Amino acid sequence: PYRTSMSSPPAPLPPLSPPFLLPESEMEAVGEPAAPSEEGGEAPSSELPPRLFRDPLQDDTGLYIAEQVASADDRLKSYSVAFKQELKDVILCISPFISFKEPFLLVPKGMRCPSRDYFPEQVYLSPLLNKDFKELDSRRKRQLLKDVAPTSQAANGSLPPRSIRVLPSHRLTSARIAEHLGSSQDLAKMVADFRAQGGRIRQRDVDPFAQSREPSVKSFSKSNSEEERGQIQNEMAWATKMDCLNPVNHQRVCVLFSSSSAQSNNAPNPCVSPWIVTMEFYGKNDLTLGIFLERYCFRPSYQCPSVFCETPMVHHIRRFVHGEGCVQIVLKELDSPVPGYQHTILNYSWCRICKQVTPVVPLSNDSWSMSFAKYLELRFYGHQYTRRANIEPCGHSIHKDYHQYFSYNQMVASFSYTPVRLLEICLPAPKIYIKNQGPSKISLLQDLKDFSQKVSQVYLAIDDRLTSLKTDTFSKTREEKMEDLFAQKDMEEVELRNWIEKLQARLLSCGLDSSQQLQAVLESVVVKKQNLCEMLQSWNNRLQDLFQQEKGRKRPSVPPSPGRHRQTEDSKTSVLESSPRNPSPVVQNGEREDRHLSNMPSSTASSSLLQLPSPGDPVSEQLSAGPSFPSTAGVGDQDTASLAEDVFDGHQLGSSDSQVKEKSTMKAILANLLPGNSYNPIPLPFDPDKHYLMYEHERVPIAVCEREPSSIIAFALSTAESRAKMSSPAKQSEPGATQLGRSSESDSLKDGDGGDKQKKQAGNPHVELQFSDANAKFYCRVYYAEEFHSMREQIMESKEEDFVRSLSHCVNWQARGGKSGAVFYATEDDRFILKQMPRLEVQSFLDFAPHYFSYITGAVQQKRPTALAKILGVYRIGYKNSQNNTEKKLDLLVMENLFYGRKMAQVFDLKGSLRNRNVKTDSGKESCEVVLLDENLLKLVHDNPLYIRSHCKAILRASIHSDAYFLSSHLIIDYSLLVGRDDTTDELVVGIIDYIRTFTWDKKLEMVVKSTGILGGQGKMPTVVSPELYRARFCEAMDKYFLMVPDHWTGLGVNC
Repeated sequence: PYRTSMSSPPAPLPPLSPPFLLPESEMEAVGEPAAPSEEGGEAPSSELPPRLFRDPLQDDTGLYIAEQVASADDRLKSYSVAFKQELKDVILCISPFISFKEPFLLVPKGMRCPSRDYFPEQVYLSPLLNKDFKELDSRRKRQLLKDVAPTSQAANGSLPPRSIRVLPSHRLTSARIAEHLGSSQDLAKMVADFRAQGGRIRQRDVDPFAQSREPSVKSFSKSNSEEERGQIQNEMAWATKMDCLNPVNHQRVCVLFSSSSAQSNNAPNPCVSPWIVTMEFYGKNDLTLGIFLERYCFRPSYQCPSVFCETPMVHHIRRFVHGEGCVQIVLKELDSPVPGYQHTILNYSWCRICKQVTPVVPLSNDSWSMSFAKYLELRFYGHQYTRRANIEPCGHSIHKDYHQYFSYNQMVASFSYTPVRLLEICLPAPKIYIKNQGPSKISLLQDLKDFSQKVSQVYLAIDDRLTSLKTDTFSKTREEKMEDLFAQKDMEEVELRNWIEKLQARLLSCGLDSSQQLQAVLESVVVKKQNLCEMLQSWNNRLQDLFQQEKGRKRPSVPPSPGRHRQTEDSKTSVLESSPRNPSPVVQNGEREDRHLSNMPSSTASSSLLQLPSPGDPVSEQLSAGPSFPSTAGVGDQDTASLAEDVFDGHQLGSSDSQVKEKSTMKAILANLLPGNSYNPIPLPFDPDKHYLMYEHERVPIAVCEREPSSIIAFALSTAESRAKMSSPAKQSEPGATQLGRSSESDSLKDGDGGDKQKKQAGNPHVELQFSDANAKFYCRVYYAEEFHSMREQIMESKEEDFVRSLSHCVNWQARGGKSGAVFYATEDDRFILKQMPRLEVQSFLDFAPHYFSYITGAVQQKRPTALAKILGVYRIGYKNSQNNTEKKLDLLVMENLFYGRKMAQVFDLKGSLRNRNVKTDSGKESCEVVLLDENLLKLVHDNPLYIRSHCKAILRASIHSDAYFLSSHLIIDYSLLVGRDDTTDELVVGIIDYIRTFTWDKKLEMVVKSTGILGGQGKMPTVVSPELYRARFCEAMDKYFLMVPDHWTGLGVNC
């Protein structure tokens, strides 16, 4: 009943319009001969001559050739129209008023469904849909009609005569009938055999077009051998295919049968698991309606087929599901039989809409002998039939709206039709698309308002400091320079305010509506916040110089800031010697970047690309030249080692970290004991966990936030250094490289994660990045940086910049119902999910990753269905903030959000196991807030099964079996199928997640303990089994959870 063969090739597409749009004269010159008609006459004149196509920009001779290429959507539509037309002209059912709709994959909704791309364009094949074969068939029919005429032999003497064979007479014609047909079993068999044999005359039609199916050598020597050979090959090709429009292939009905009882020991599992039965009309698996009632409804000795069920059949519900409906059979026992009809099957119906009841009548012999398969077909498709002889007009369908009752003695069988909801399966999309929604105008305006307050706060503090340092003891020259500083302060503040006001005006004028424009505004605000921090740091340097000169002491050496304004001894000069348009020489010297990072190419400021009003402040202009770094390799290596030792000493919160805290505490105590000896800089106006003072970004302006780990990843990916390292990963292992120095790895990650062994190899696929500002130091390791980047280029329709933008902000995400206890984050646009990875899973993924890359890219390139939720990156991040004494280290996995842009009614996490796979929820509150498990699903599908169509079942089965085999071959276990039900679109969104854990020794021990019952294992089937057993159990369970509902076209298409 369920065809899965893929050997049948699709039918050739109908001929398209001529590929060249040329005049007729030029068509002949090109070599396109006019096709003669099938009868040998002239070509049909109904076709219009091809139009001349000229492109004056490229060709002026009239010989320009343009090829017509029909899109896939156009081909699907034309194929659907042709199929619908042929379906109207063919009779597939002998019952009147019963017609069948075209298959789901050929209706507009089906052509747009997510699974359509995995099937061929011509998924249903028939010679009637092939133009050449259809013309051949019409010629055959015309020739056969000529043969019926008496002059056909004379008109065409070459045709061989028809061979007629007369069979001997049936023994029924000579038998003596002395008994009633109902009382003689032998006579009934004889009559049945006589009817099956048919007539005596066997007429062999000689088909003139098929007489050379096995042609001899002589037949190919004729002048028309090429034409005959083509006809033979065409017929032989169609002989191996299933003709979906052949009436012979439609004399059956496929149903999904199941039997269940809530009182059975099998509950919530069914007593008879749903399985597809193909019932041929008056043939295999078919029986009469009367026999079905007597044998399976009214026989007292009939029991449930399940050996574990002892519940009487009167408490069972049997379902026959087909197409878009379900015929449900329920038994009920009466207190007493109908008087006078104790041994007669009675029949009556009740309309559930208008509550009318038909008269109670005995079941006629014709109805008793009716095919049960044909009865089911009428219940599924005979919705046009209504009551004829009723006094009060009802008008409702007797097969759809009526409950039909059959009673015998005290037992009543109720047959009712109910519609079912068919769900569409949505696998993870082959291509990931990021909708650049951009921020809202309201949030942007609020951000600008807050930024304006920060600007006022900063320059008010600068004004206070300048005013406190202005004394009467200054010389005239120094007073002029102080006035210059006041003027520069006022100029910077005015320009920033003008920029903010212009931007607010543009937002309020509704001139910026597109998401790209709003995103550009947001990024320009980030750049301005960075500029404000840079200017504040420059002002702190100036004010510190003024403070030291006021005290009459030489300015002490300031500890180099690890941010943009790091300064060496050679570059220290008096800040007051700079003019208002030439700010701090620190900026001029360009040593604004972290010294332990390598030289990076200059990049233009992001604000210059946004075409937005800019205050033209000198600091931003100077910074647009990009960062520069010390050229001495030794200094860079030394800084790298010191950074790793101070901040990332194995990421273990141990003695080294406590020593760092002790040092910072001593510095604070000394500063308090010596007041007046140091200058207290103006603090940054932003939260201490937000960092703007780090080196230049190449792709997207990012503000690193400690509460949002994804921003650390986004900042690392947006730097020019990450791109340079990914383009040449082999250079990382060079001993003289100054990027990060390989010597820092052993210090920064002493706890070991398997990367220690790999980093010693020549081609380390991982990229190490470290960056910092005055208060915090950050670290990011990008695992398989180049491989993930290449994979993202293949599976993402959006750009890498959109991926970075999506990661720039994230929020905590609660995955309720899970038992792993892992920390989850979701990007602010809800496109990606970040999951914390245990150390063991990191090592497992490092071994598994190369196979994963090839499998995913191969599936996308070959358009092979896969249910694996795509992993887009694995990272290790860490930071330490000396200002608020916070630090953290995380291993994070970035994967696509399967439910992106959807609102799920229910979410399930399915593993195929029933051990501890139940989540306790409040009654009636199984919503998307709680992730339900396998046992919850079984309880819910008892009354509301998850019904899917045949093409969805084929795709789901193929993807799950392929993915599970791939995972088991690499010893991956513990994966699960995440399922979300979207009621707005009637879709089931599915994807395999958590496919990282391998079958290690601890899992083997857990399997032995749970399966043997040691230490309370209870001897049940363990949740942790070997990869092969896990795969088999997983595939079998998923096959049972999602039930395929056959329809009239099931088994007649390619793989569906």
